[in-house]
Amino acid sequence: MGGIALNNRDYEAAVAIFGDLLRKTNSPRVKLELARALFLARRFKEAQQVFQEVLSERNVPWAVQQNVRLYLDEIDGTLGFVKFGLSFVSDSNPRNFTSSKEVIITGQILNVVPPEDNREVRGLRYKMTTGKPFSDDGRMLGFFNLSFTDFEQSQFDRWTGDTGFIYAFESLPQLKSRTGIEYSEQGGTKQYDFPYTSLLYTPDPVQQFRLNHEFKIGRLHVPTAPHLDANNYTLSTNFTRPLESGVLVKGYLSIEKSSTKEDPHSYHGGSIGLGVDLPLSSFGFELSGSVGKRLFGGIDPFFGGKRDDTTKKYGLIVSNKNIQFFSFMPKVGVIYEQNDSSLDFFSYDKISFVFSLEE
Repeated sequence: MGGIALNNRDYEAAVAIFGDLLRKTNSPRVKLELARALFLARRFKEAQQVFQEVLSERNVPWAVQQNVRLYLDEIDGTLGFVKFGLSFVSDSNPRNFTSSKEVIITGQILNVVPPEDNREVRGLRYKMTTGKPFSDDGRMLGFFNLSFTDFEQSQFDRWTGDTGFIYAFESLPQLKSRTGIEYSEQGGTKQYDFPYTSLLYTPDPVQQFRLNHEFKIGRLHVPTAPHLDANNYTLSTNFTRPLESGVLVKGYLSIEKSSTKEDPHSYHGGSIGLGVDLPLSSFGFELSGSVGKRLFGGIDPFFGGKRDDTTKKYGLIVSNKNIQFFSFMPKVGVIYEQNDSSLDFFSYDKISFVFSLEE
């Protein structure tokens, strides 16, 4: 009966049914359904409390725990929050410089001399994420995310930021809109700004994170390279699937188009990624892999060919649910990235290590 009420979007009735059932049984499954019903009824503080009770239960499958954390993050964003993170990071190829020994430029084969400073760098990354409601019903939310990476060599120091608003439509619970601006700076020089707007669609609000789609449009502005200024369009799909074995499967699929004034710098393409979040005793292992393709629109006048890139990424992140420093959970991982391009100058690979503490 509670499930039927949820599917019929009669969330208050579902809260009453699951609440009455919980008084008869202390089942974590009932608590989970009650928490989800409270969340959909926008009774976020009550939902937060019940979700946290579910996390404190013993023998709750890892996939369920990770899914609950997604809900708690969403609730934090609605009620307002400030979170911090600290990471120790390394980058074996900070300039994404080509791994090729020779490249063809204007029809001539030239030897490649890597920049002297393009060697492995290590540093600290500081993160702050914030959210604040701007309406009594929590439908208008403001967000501000900031990251600063402080490397040993200051020319690689990097600021990135993202700020804007999210609005949830009352009459259309499947839809949200997001409007904001991204900003990046490296070594004291502005890299780009990217104002954007997007529409997010969740087909089944009851299964909040099972499947959702986003269509995003924005204007990229690159002050140091105006020929790269572009109108960008992205359509993406994200999904999660908990399995009976306790494994949480995550994935995404996206297609993109970027239009500049010059065809050689315009491109279209797409990417696909898949990850598994699996438990082993008290440890959690997040394995991920992705592949992306970009096809550029014209012959590059400098390199004399049409660019065609394939980017692959593989990652492993390890955490332990029993280890926490105050409210921070430690994670350690490694990420490998490889870009294969039809123009050798744009081919590279790199390895990054990270140890992070995040709330």
